[in-house]
Amino acid sequence: MLFDSSPSIQVEVPATSANLGPGFDCLGLSLDLWNRLELRPAPADELSATGEGQAQLHGQTTSLAHRAARMVWEELDLEPTGFAISMHNSIPFARGLGSSSAAIVGGLVAANEWARKHRRTALTGENLLDFATRIEGHPDNVAPALLGGFCVCATHEEDRVFAVSPPVVNAPRFVVWIPEVELSTKKARAALPSAYLRADCVFNLSRSALLVAALTTGDFSALGESLRDRIHQDFRAPLVPGWNELSQVARESGALGTTLSGAGPTILFWLAPESDAATFMASIEESARAHNLNGRALELALAGGARVVAPHFKDNGD
Repeated sequence: MLFDSSPSIQVEVPATSANLGPGFDCLGLSLDLWNRLELRPAPADELSATGEGQAQLHGQTTSLAHRAARMVWEELDLEPTGFAISMHNSIPFARGLGSSSAAIVGGLVAANEWARKHRRTALTGENLLDFATRIEGHPDNVAPALLGGFCVCATHEEDRVFAVSPPVVNAPRFVVWIPEVELSTKKARAALPSAYLRADCVFNLSRSALLVAALTTGDFSALGESLRDRIHQDFRAPLVPGWNELSQVARESGALGTTLSGAGPTILFWLAPESDAATFMASIEESARAHNLNGRALELALAGGARVVAPHFKDNGD
């Protein structure tokens, strides 16, 4: 029997920050702020949500997580079903921290784990990454949400996604400023030009390579330079309250660099591992108050990827 005959699957998925300055649509990392999603097959789609986004999701019966779960089901050729999904969200909506990617990856991982346990069949991690990118449109959030850590991504012309999560040596400390205002990815992308100068493309290519080298060797002597960008941040800055003011305070307070988190409006500050994050956050918050900016500062560590948290199954299914 498909319904009510097995426990639900619970997964946790981290927040993510994409682009990281020069790495437009190809670099991202996961951060220690988690959404929890619970899934079980049901006669029809159901949705309940608490925490961030509760008001936006109120009254809905389906979501990106449902769409993602259904892709797993159809690919595995399982019997048609609805899904009862409950979410507790800590990742704010439309702030550039990967809330949509968390829903997509949560739906994929939970449905795949249910199928693995109860139908002895499952998709590969590569399959899940391909499906997640197909829904999201780009891999730089879904890859770190799925794999964890720092991710370098590329999409093949035939929709195959390649992602590598190299070890980060002596990771920087990260502080985010999360404004109260929302900014949709669609609006942020509309601010970008349709073509770029070759010199600007080469500028970003070189900084992206430098950023990968810095994070994988722990040599932060050029990290600030590696975070510079000419492709998207200057065009999106007018949409981000406090970008110029808080970036200046960050420089004066010793930050290694400042980047937009995804399309914004969240701002990601990169600090040396030995930095005093609490003092830095106090400076950011003081500047925000002085400029009448509403929001909050958080320190978030580099995190792992999506994980099954309940029930805990042994590999042999016992």
